[in-house]
Amino acid sequence: MVLPSFTRGATMETIQDQLTLLLRAYRTIRFCDTCLALKMGAFPGEVREAAVLIGDGFQITSGRCSECLQDKTVVRALAA
Repeated sequence: MVLPSFTRGATMETIQDQLTLLLRAYRTIRFCDTCLALKMGAFPGEVREAAVLIGDGFQITSGRCSECLQDKTVVRALAA
């Protein structure tokens, strides 16, 4: 079992928090689960689950990933 490392004064962000920040930083750009997982250092399944959980303000559709250029299910932040 691997325990997370903690740094004094740092807060631990959930996958949902990390995904929200990343998608808002790259607003309107579409990413597949695999490319998001690579950017976040997570597993594609974790990213997929987090994308469903964050819900409002984000769109999950079929389309072309802006990173790998493959046609897949992609997620993006909606413009404000």
